Amino acid sequence: MGLEKSGILVIDKPAGMSSAQVVAEIKKASGARKVGHAGTLDPMATGVLVCCLNSATRLARFLLSGRKTYDATLTLGVATDTQDRTGEVVARADAGAVTREAICAVFERFTGGLDQQPPVYSALKHAGSPLYRLARKGQPVQKPPRPVTIFSIVLTGVDGPRVRFEVECSAGTYIR
Repeated sequence: MGLEKSGILVIDKPAGMSSAQVVAEIKKASGARKVGHAGTLDPMATGVLVCCLNSATRLARFLLSGRKTYDATLTLGVATDTQDRTGEVVARADAGAVTREAICAVFERFTGGLDQQPPVYSALKHAGSPLYRLARKGQPVQKPPRPVTIFSIVLTGVDGPRVRFEVECSAGTYIR
């Protein structure tokens, strides 16, 4: 009987793949019996996805609880049903007069501890089904707000309606 290979893989997740698809690919390529990830990234997101194989899956809970840092871009004056760029536009507003100072003031209001309402288009589950599946069927389920912490939000650029920023936050925080 051979030893089972265990370990942690740090994956640069490409856009267009869900975290679950990345896990399935790793499982197939490695032959690992168990593969899990330490935090879900939205399918359109790119970045670090930490994956644990076999007995290393026991470490995932420690990796899940740490701080996360995201580099994000938002578009002022546009709201979508999914709260991200993949959704249908549900509202538009003129954001031409929004200043850097006003953006920084809003960022300040979101810094610290707060209760965040998870998006109905998320991987959280309700009765065993991911919320995004239910929402796509026209049956959105709203989960109760959850405590999260935003440790810092730093404005890194403004280009017209596009605002780039870096946010450091607690596990479980949705950045959209």
